[in-house]
Amino acid sequence: MATDLEYINLFNSCTISPLKSAEINRIIDDKILNNKSRYQAVRNKLLNLTEYTYRSTCFVEEPDADLLKKNPKMANNFFNRSFSDIGLFPDSAGIPWYFIACVHYRESNSDFTKHLHNGDPLSGFTRQHPANRPKINHGPPFTFEESAVDALKLRGLDKETVWSLPKVLLRLEQYNGVAKAYQNNNINSPYLWGGSNLYTKGGFPRDHVFSLDYVNKQIGTAVILKAMENRGIINIPRQ
Repeated sequence: MATDLEYINLFNSCTISPLKSAEINRIIDDKILNNKSRYQAVRNKLLNLTEYTYRSTCFVEEPDADLLKKNPKMANNFFNRSFSDIGLFPDSAGIPWYFIACVHYRESNSDFTKHLHNGDPLSGFTRQHPANRPKINHGPPFTFEESAVDALKLRGLDKETVWSLPKVLLRLEQYNGVAKAYQNNNINSPYLWGGSNLYTKGGFPRDHVFSLDYVNKQIGTAVILKAMENRGIINIPRQ
């Protein structure tokens, strides 16, 4: 694993491959931004934020039934809108939504029918490591959100209070598992740097089998974050 300064220097020196640029933008637009609210919902659950509806609070009087019949759009779009107490927390509180999104992309190609733990189907408990997850109060099938909460808590990520760039990159690398094979062969992890000038080849074609000639073709999480910063979508604090 790198030091904080090394992570920052790697991120600064990262250049996105021109051949991967279009693919990365599609991932950001179609898989990540289109589902931002779902990743935020996972973050909110970890912060134990409460969601309300306008109908269930005292801020809006219950509308007249005849009025709603004549104006169905009002009934469906206004009085049933929801809000949460997320406004009481700064954006920096909790796990960043883009961290969850990047893990989801790498573990299952952003498939909402798969566990965030390892990409196994939500129709059952996880089979690969970590197996027999999630540990919640009911059996399968599971929702993406409840399984994702379990996956992040399992790694203690809900306890993190600082999400600087070095911490984000460290936790992403640890999520995949820090392999000595990369360090011993002076190879940057493709889980972070795939699709950039910082990764060419070397990796695990299957569990526990390392090959110097294997090329991991997935885009790295740090590369996605770099592209998102370049586009002004996010701004990750450096410390």
